[in-house]
Amino acid sequence: MKRNLPKVHWQRVESGATSIGIPDVNGCYAGYEFWIELKILHGDRVSLTPQQIAWHTRRSTVGGVSWILIEDPRSKTIALVSGNQTVSLANKGLSSCESSIFESPIDWHELLLKLCVTERLID
Repeated sequence: MKRNLPKVHWQRVESGATSIGIPDVNGCYAGYEFWIELKILHGDRVSLTPQQIAWHTRRSTVGGVSWILIEDPRSKTIALVSGNQTVSLANKGLSSCESSIFESPIDWHELLLKLCVTERLID
């Protein structure tokens, strides 16, 4: 992502034991901030810890923007699922969630629009 979206200010988050559940990456673009948890799809499942589910749920209840970015190595696609769906994602799998699917080659500008939740981005 960093290479394909260079205008985004990316911050990899290594919280360790200090803040369990915080997503892997924080991004900011054109004043829009978002958080991303990076996952790999196994069948229809994604492994999320209870702490990750709680973090995304709490953040979404106060209007925060967070995502689960799921790579499917079999189909070479990326699924983007809103953080407010983590309970369903963890319990029922990806097919139970509303998601945006990006096929290879990835349309990085369209992905950025989704991450920022806006159509009014500055190039």
